[in-house]
Amino acid sequence: MKKPKRILKLSSLPFDIASHPSHDLTAVSNIEGEIIFLSLKDDISKLDTIQPHTDSCRRLLFSDTSLLSISSDKSFVVSDLETKKVQKKFTDAHENALYALCEVRDGKVFATGDDEGVIKLWDLRKEDPILMIQPEHSNFISSFSVDSTGSTLLAASGDGRLSVWNSRQRKLIARSDECDSELLTCDVVRANSKVVCGDGEGVLNIFTWDDWGDITDRVPIQEEVSIDSVLCYSEQVLVLGCMDGVIRATSLFPHTPFSHIGDHADNPIEAMCLSPDEEEILSVGHDYFVRAWPVEKLNEDMKKLSTQDSDDDSNDSEDGDSDSDSSEDEKPKKKKLKHISSKEIKLQESADFFSDLA
Repeated sequence: MKKPKRILKLSSLPFDIASHPSHDLTAVSNIEGEIIFLSLKDDISKLDTIQPHTDSCRRLLFSDTSLLSISSDKSFVVSDLETKKVQKKFTDAHENALYALCEVRDGKVFATGDDEGVIKLWDLRKEDPILMIQPEHSNFISSFSVDSTGSTLLAASGDGRLSVWNSRQRKLIARSDECDSELLTCDVVRANSKVVCGDGEGVLNIFTWDDWGDITDRVPIQEEVSIDSVLCYSEQVLVLGCMDGVIRATSLFPHTPFSHIGDHADNPIEAMCLSPDEEEILSVGHDYFVRAWPVEKLNEDMKKLSTQDSDDDSNDSEDGDSDSDSSEDEKPKKKKLKHISSKEIKLQESADFFSDLA
């Protein structure tokens, strides 16, 4: 087991961790509905604790002067960062427990998704959602992502499908075919040209923009080890938090695995984020620890790959146009995807596990 740079033991199981995009603020949420603000100076330590929810707080999102959070108690809460008090609370934001949260655009419009596949768009200047999308999915909304303009909202689901929405016109653009396993993460990469979804079988499913029907590539990471959390470290490099407790890193184009960043001793990784100074990757897992991992080794691996790619390009140019007749523009052959029945979502399995701890 690799040793993290710093650690903090928590008293309750953590669900999410997030850092402010422009201020020195980090927070972690837990199964009790609490949000704990952390200090990363010297050792990791607790600062303030608030409890905006009565049940597990599943997702956190910093936005300028506010911290947004969602919960299995069906509430969507906006807390003021200065006073640490609830600024706005949508008590019954959904009819079912909330699972996913995302900023869509301008720090004002946000998306929430629940356990039954319902998506809602919210403008925080208004009291009610501006749009409720009836389920295009037969299972939970696991993750959201948006393009750089905030015009396209993507939703991954436990039913193994990706749905694509025009957030301004508020209509469905496309819904993908069913993948081999539930989709658990969703990230836009390569300047809005690709979408990567981690799944329950340890595979990165890659969609090409505007070709939403089927995946155009798949990258196996670790067989039968679900990818539960993804951190986009760069346009080319993803950091993966996996069910076996290992934090992996890989480049995508080409696919090159890097050295493991760290692990939580066989305990599933719940969430990850970059520290405010971007010098560490922060992770939380089922071992109740916040762990901080230095990024120096990852940066070294990326630099080596970049140097290798430059050397390869140089060699290719020396070979001239001998490969000009090759099928370099040939589209990757699509994988025949099998039909699967809806699985019992991982959340329910976790709920059963947690009830045993009560």
